[in-house]
Amino acid sequence: MASEDDSGRPLTSLQSVILTTGPFIFLWSTLRGYVARNGPFSLARPLTRLNNQVYALFSLALACLVLNDTETFHFVDLEHVTTSGLAYLYHLTKFYEYVDVFGLVASGIPVNEHMAFHHITTPVLTYLRVLHASDWHLLACLNCLHHFWMYAYFGGVRAFRPVLRVTGWAQLVGGIGLDVYYLVTHGKGAPEARNRALSIMILTRYAMLYYEEIKTAMGNAQKGKEAEKKGKKAN
Repeated sequence: MASEDDSGRPLTSLQSVILTTGPFIFLWSTLRGYVARNGPFSLARPLTRLNNQVYALFSLALACLVLNDTETFHFVDLEHVTTSGLAYLYHLTKFYEYVDVFGLVASGIPVNEHMAFHHITTPVLTYLRVLHASDWHLLACLNCLHHFWMYAYFGGVRAFRPVLRVTGWAQLVGGIGLDVYYLVTHGKGAPEARNRALSIMILTRYAMLYYEEIKTAMGNAQKGKEAEKKGKKAN
């Protein structure tokens, strides 16, 4: 289990993970209030774009490291890379991803319900499903690969857009499927049963919010097309 060497590392207790949401929400609210009064920061969009580009490459590299840490896809020996260290690094990225919200708010872009819930709860999910789970590699790898495509898209690679729904659903379905399989094969008395059940709840909520986000986007796109047609007829 990835948590075996986590003693003494920051942000590896459930209490510390949950407590980070307080400063995050406070800074988010403060920044949103400032932008509402004074307008967006001029450098926010280019800096957010740069962050997306760098983080896309980092996510791809992390996905490769996670794959390399498995028996099936192990292709090179890395002396100083341990399973627990890799799991911890992946866990820490979920705190870094708070930057996404700050970047959008500083740019004057509203944060939707899906993104808000996702960023608040992913550190809890990785605590349950990575630091304290035996088979965390596939979930982490799917997420890292999705982030590669997603951050690259928001970093300017528009050709990646068609891939995002595929990778987005793949990580959600894959994560839920792994947890359901664990519960079915190990039973409710298994050591990780509680964590897996909580993980299913969180991932299912992600899926629901993701579906609503897609449905809203499709509805807005349809309304835009109808408005465009009406405009052409009027001319």
